[in-house]
Amino acid sequence: MPVTLGQAAWALMFVAIYIALVVGVILALGLPGIIDFTLESLLLVLLTTITAAAILALYVHLYRRNNLTPADLGFRRFTPRLFHLLWQIPAAIIVCAIMQGLSLALTGIDATTAEAADDPLADLAGLPASLAVIAVLVIAVLTPVWEEVLFRGAFLDGLSRRLRPSVAIILSAALFAAVHIVPLSFPYLFTFGIALALLRRFHQNLWAPILLHATNNALVVLLALLIARPAG
Repeated sequence: MPVTLGQAAWALMFVAIYIALVVGVILALGLPGIIDFTLESLLLVLLTTITAAAILALYVHLYRRNNLTPADLGFRRFTPRLFHLLWQIPAAIIVCAIMQGLSLALTGIDATTAEAADDPLADLAGLPASLAVIAVLVIAVLTPVWEEVLFRGAFLDGLSRRLRPSVAIILSAALFAAVHIVPLSFPYLFTFGIALALLRRFHQNLWAPILLHATNNALVVLLALLIARPAG
């Protein structure tokens, strides 16, 4: 059966608690110099531990607590309908980029300045190649899975049980954008959240938004690494 809004909110609360705990432990070890982190290694450690904490929280407090099945969260068999993603994925990314560009133009913010201010991923360019690959895998594979389970597998279904589909899509997208805490990227993330929700409803399958999310994240992190990595 579909996830309820209460179950989704409960899961989000524990995701936040688990993430706060692991971040607190890492900072407690790093700030006094118990562990000597570089900026790049700290970002990688935070990225991997936050992802692990979120996955564990969702498994324990959403999946196991409510005796859900993968199908309840939207994991269903692939169908030929998924071939629509061949045009839907590039179209969605282009529309999101256009919305972000229009927002920056209307507010008078320089795109280069905004990119520098909002792009901690560029710091990962200082990592060895093997660790950079781990970062890419976490961002492009694991992060899309747990975020889609939470926002499109839980919150979108929970909101849809109480509200009209259009309202549920908008609210789930706004929540998705807000929790990323990146104000300058809110237009992109909000539009992206709407696109992910539309794919979830169109395909009736969580794999569709996961594939869009994974493609987007891979492009973002690879572009950031390529721009930041010194020539030669």
